Amino acid sequence: MDIYKIINEEACSTDFRAKDKWDAIKIMSQLIAKKIKNFDSEQIFQALKKREDSSSTGFEDGVAIPHAKIKGLDDFYMGIFISKKGLDFKSIDHKKTRLLFVIVGPEEKTRMHLQILAQISRISRNTKARKELLSATSNEALKEAFIRYTVEKAKKQTEEKNKLYFVILNELRFFDDILQVFVGKGIHGVNVLESTGVKDQLSNIPLFGDFLNFLGERRDVSKTIMTVIPESEVLNITQSIEEIIGDLDKHTGAMVMALDIPYYKGSMVI
Repeated sequence: MDIYKIINEEACSTDFRAKDKWDAIKIMSQLIAKKIKNFDSEQIFQALKKREDSSSTGFEDGVAIPHAKIKGLDDFYMGIFISKKGLDFKSIDHKKTRLLFVIVGPEEKTRMHLQILAQISRISRNTKARKELLSATSNEALKEAFIRYTVEKAKKQTEEKNKLYFVILNELRFFDDILQVFVGKGIHGVNVLESTGVKDQLSNIPLFGDFLNFLGERRDVSKTIMTVIPESEVLNITQSIEEIIGDLDKHTGAMVMALDIPYYKGSMVI
């Protein structure tokens, strides 16, 4: 979806001021509510508070993404806020939160909600994007900066050739972030295989096992992500993965492949 279309301009602020976390959520609820018919700010606040009570939406690098699914809501609504002083959102890295995205949407549209969250999460991990958003000098500039990182190419009208796409990942610390790339692109038929490299196989042979133990290299476990994607998305997805991992040509812990598909039938999307 074109995520930038759900931004509520009245819920964008480069000088957001609140006393604490709950005051911030209350003010954001009031601003978001201005564009929503038949819903008052208290309903939105209670939904956001309930989600926040379950686990903090404060992430790393000064970013928080308060969000909630609300029964009866007709569409998605989003706001972007900059807190110059920062707020204590109980973030993962214990740093104060300066960049906040708030999202509310229909209870039944779980898949779209996940897609929106994944896109925002990917953008918020982009150092360049964060700096540009935080340096915005007006509410309009804040929205425009966000749009530059979210505008998607229009889908082709004609049927497009697909590719079988693999990500073989030995550096498992990147696994969750890479999965979010696929979710953010609306690709849900993703399979994950547990795999091992040659070192792990050789360790089962006594001759090599002793040698590998001596080097302290006993395990060589990896995960293989496999899915079908449009050919036009191969470079875009690879670029998004490199934004997380770094230049794949300079890495030995990850690899991607895109193969032609002579024939396939069915789908793994659930």
